[in-house]
Amino acid sequence: MTTAPVETGSRSPARELLADRNFRRFWIAQVLVFGSNGTARFVFVWLIVTLTDWAGAEGLVAFSLGLPALLLSLPAGAWSDRVERKRFTIVWAASSALVFGVSAIMVALDVMTVGVTAIAAAAAGTASVMAMPTLNALVPALVPPDKLMNAAALQNGGGQAASFLGLGIGGAAIAVFGNVGGFALLACALATATVLMAGVSVPASPDKEGPPTSVRADVAAGLRYGLGQEPRRSLLIVTLILGSSFSAMQIAIPRVVQDDFNKGSTAAGLLIGSFGIGMLISSIAVSRRTDMRHGRNVALFIGIGLGMGQFLLSLAPNYWVAIIVMVSWGVNAGVAIASHRTLLQRNTEPAMMGRVMGIMTLGFAGGLPFGALAQFVLAPRIGPIMMMRSIGLVTMAITIPLLFRPTIRNR
Repeated sequence: MTTAPVETGSRSPARELLADRNFRRFWIAQVLVFGSNGTARFVFVWLIVTLTDWAGAEGLVAFSLGLPALLLSLPAGAWSDRVERKRFTIVWAASSALVFGVSAIMVALDVMTVGVTAIAAAAAGTASVMAMPTLNALVPALVPPDKLMNAAALQNGGGQAASFLGLGIGGAAIAVFGNVGGFALLACALATATVLMAGVSVPASPDKEGPPTSVRADVAAGLRYGLGQEPRRSLLIVTLILGSSFSAMQIAIPRVVQDDFNKGSTAAGLLIGSFGIGMLISSIAVSRRTDMRHGRNVALFIGIGLGMGQFLLSLAPNYWVAIIVMVSWGVNAGVAIASHRTLLQRNTEPAMMGRVMGIMTLGFAGGLPFGALAQFVLAPRIGPIMMMRSIGLVTMAITIPLLFRPTIRNR
């Protein structure tokens, strides 16, 4: 497979990648898509916070938003290996823009109830999860192999930073224009992403060898391949733990900010958004490196850092200490996710890339229903702060023995 040419002569690998107009268009488009995915969680949860005092409602809507990831991530990955990836991405980015545009209109007409919001969240989650495996699978096709780590850092750093920084913008939009502003912001961002993706040139994928197979058979083959050998197996398993643990925290924060810190939507968005600031800082640093010990990074920054960040956040005595914890946690995550993605894609064949990215999406995005379930069950009983503290400790108890094994640590 040929890759898109990348202009040379820049002072860092990241600058070389971003100097290429084709990759730059793709990068901005996926930043908008991934950023909208994260911001959507906040917008839907904040809408529910303003609609009802029932503490379990956030979990119900977050479950609806994340359920499509459980059901559709694997088929979406299989389709990614079967179809023209650029067109597939455009269709689902445009669908996401439509869902948020219609949601903004429904909020403006004051017809959003808890049930209607759950349905809208499920529609948004469906459009989102269908695009994510393909966006991740496109990266190795657009950059040379020696720039994969840098591209992964730029993609993760840009996407995740936008996801969390967008929370601050979304919170401000809600503060100024009401809940309508948050949904309208997402619709505009995804419409822009659709236009940008239309201008990206993607190298043709090699023809699939052998007789045609069903999507079910492709999904089964992807699972056998992805979970059949280390380090892919442990890297994919930990995505579900990461997605579940982090989702529980993200769902809990709006209620904590409102009830414990006595602040509004802008402050809640900025608190979660500060994670993106830290992640952007470390992702920029990683994107300028030529290589790193990715197995060691995964063990340290996910094995310890994931659960520790949530535990420390639960101990924050006030809003400003919570901001400091979130920025530091984001710095940790920028290194963790870049090394995780690079190690996973370096150990995946191009013909299986879409399916392995589908399994990864199942973990990251599919963890949302599990995080929502934890919030739904635990928050009304022990409170959101104690819930985060407990989940942080349980997370470390699982990830430390999983990721400090030689099959991961020594990679």
